[in-house]
Amino acid sequence: MSLGQPLRIVLAAAFCVVLAACGASPAKAPGADIAQRVVDAAGRLNDAGLARLEHGMGLGGLALAARFDPAPHADAWGRPAAWTSLDLARPPSLPWGTLSQADAAVVNAALPVDDVDLAPAQPFYLRAVGDERDRAILCMTQAVYYEAGLEPLEGEQAVAQTVLNRMRHPDFPKSVCGVVYQGSQLPTGCQFSFTCDGSLARTPMEPYWGRAKAVAEASLDGFVAKAVGPAVSYHADYVLPRWGPQMVKIVQLGAHIFYRFPGPAGSPRMLDGRYAGHELEVAMTGPPPGAADASLAALAASLATTPPLTAQSAALPASAAAPMLPPAPGKVVGGRRIPTRAEIARINAQLPPFETDPPAAAAPGAGR
Repeated sequence: MSLGQPLRIVLAAAFCVVLAACGASPAKAPGADIAQRVVDAAGRLNDAGLARLEHGMGLGGLALAARFDPAPHADAWGRPAAWTSLDLARPPSLPWGTLSQADAAVVNAALPVDDVDLAPAQPFYLRAVGDERDRAILCMTQAVYYEAGLEPLEGEQAVAQTVLNRMRHPDFPKSVCGVVYQGSQLPTGCQFSFTCDGSLARTPMEPYWGRAKAVAEASLDGFVAKAVGPAVSYHADYVLPRWGPQMVKIVQLGAHIFYRFPGPAGSPRMLDGRYAGHELEVAMTGPPPGAADASLAALAASLATTPPLTAQSAALPASAAAPMLPPAPGKVVGGRRIPTRAEIARINAQLPPFETDPPAAAAPGAGR
């Protein structure tokens, strides 16, 4: 049986997840009997069977499988795929909030797009009438206008679809205005920034408002923006939010990148919540003027004065230091054993020869 490397990666990673035993203790895990039957069956699979296992895993899923596969792997140049340097005494950090817009765009572009072909959301038909219907259309129009008023038409449609996806997902309110104005009375923490940053004080401009209203009405009358699938979040490509790398990137439309939750929570099947109405009960007022600016200024000041965590930070109280400290070496976390300092040192010592690009291939017909 001829097994390709990507399939071996996926298969090994899948067994680690099912068994939770790659480097784990010999204690029998719950469901081990079922997992063992999977292992036994996989031993008899041919290439077609492994292809069935791989089916449905997009590039993001395959990359994740390879990342957690304990077997050694090499890149296209034969170099080991690993971190070039690890230091257990210093936890990794990302430059949240300090990246320039250009740098954030580069990082966002580097995040892989998941190519799993998920079904689009089901059409939504607003059954509200009278003032309730008018309020729902107003909230959706505001979301489209203030979030994507200068975006291409498909970008505006995608924002409206994201609002509807949230409304149907169990983690969010069950009305249009409830989704759009969630957290709006807080200086920070509003789900749609225009509801708490003072944007509503700006008078809408035609023809952009008219187009946004047309998009809103269509979305509430059965139109589905299929390109974003079950997306429940998005952000502009010139910012790098903390949650971005934790979600599954679906597509970029205009300046916005759209995401779904990872795993079953991001499946279209989760979008089965029922519309509850009560649009008129949702407060459409934001925080007091200046509250958002003051809160953001305080946050920026605290970040500027907070030193990075170092080995010396271990002297901090456990409640402050423990959440930032890496797992203890030698322990098994999430089915994987954390390497010791000595093991990391051996790995780092073996990497330098592989950290330079291979020599350029000789031109066709050139002598060796």
